[in-house]
Amino acid sequence: MSLYPEQKVQNNGIFGPGQTGRGLKGSFRFARSCLVAAGLVLASVSHAADVKSNETRSAEISDKAVTSLLIDVSRAGESPRLVTVGDRGHILYSDDNGKNWTQSKVPTIQMLTAVHFSTAKIGYAVGHDAIVLKTEDGGETWTRMYDDLSLEAPLLDVWFRDVNNGIAMGAYGTILETTDAGKTWNDIRDRIENEEELHFNAISGDDEGNVYIIGEAGMIFHSGDFGKKWTTLSGPYQGSLFGVTAGRGEVLIHGLRGNAFRSTDKGQSWKKIEARTAEALFGSAILKNGKNILVGNSGVFVTGETGVWNSINRKDRVTLSALAPSVDGNIVTVGQGGVHLMSPKGEALVKKQP
Repeated sequence: MSLYPEQKVQNNGIFGPGQTGRGLKGSFRFARSCLVAAGLVLASVSHAADVKSNETRSAEISDKAVTSLLIDVSRAGESPRLVTVGDRGHILYSDDNGKNWTQSKVPTIQMLTAVHFSTAKIGYAVGHDAIVLKTEDGGETWTRMYDDLSLEAPLLDVWFRDVNNGIAMGAYGTILETTDAGKTWNDIRDRIENEEELHFNAISGDDEGNVYIIGEAGMIFHSGDFGKKWTTLSGPYQGSLFGVTAGRGEVLIHGLRGNAFRSTDKGQSWKKIEARTAEALFGSAILKNGKNILVGNSGVFVTGETGVWNSINRKDRVTLSALAPSVDGNIVTVGQGGVHLMSPKGEALVKKQP
């Protein structure tokens, strides 16, 4: 999704070329072995923990939550706090650059796929059953703001321009908007040309009104007015795109087979990022020093800037779904096996917590 240390970075989707929308409904199950990022498992058949019920259940507090499947991670506004979300309703936060984590009180056991903060205190998380959660204390406690079992579609990403105005989107062309800080959500799919109801995998915006949505079949949409009106962009790749990061006058998109592209003209033209990997890329960030980082399947960690890129894989080959820069200059990544701390060059820093 977004970019700087204080903003959200994204991860999403696992659909290949030719795999689209409603035609796949009911055919996906969550597979830890492929792990691919992002909740991304648009399963109509839920994960074992994701019971389809109107009954409200709270996430179990567990010492193992920090090493369980985590899908997204974000800085809480401009604060040093990091917040991560994932399987079984797990949300954790860290105030020491990711070394130690505290589990939050969360009123759901659904898989959570994305988290985004509009300020240091106010944030939102989304996930399966079209659930939307809100925090007003920096991620320590969460309130259930919205869910819709009838959609049978997970929300895969969320982005807010300010404390009141935000967009959540996901499977089967689902896209919702709030203008009252999450109290009510309205379907706005009529604003975007997506007749086949392809999956929206990620959203990201900058401070100048530019917002981008990407998804399967290489679709890319751009809004220049914070999401009120949308245009369809001509994309550089026809396979599924899993992540987008916008800001500082540029936008990154990335997806299957190491395909990644960069635009500096609001998506009117794209230059291929020579990522030197064939692995799917799920998460990205644009650092304040101008460098970019992308992560993905098999522990791939791509770093670089215009024209110069380097790719390495973690020795443990765990899939990484998202990342966020910490204030000490290192990188917090999440995915298979939970939290992993890495240097800006991709070196593993410490062993994950037991």
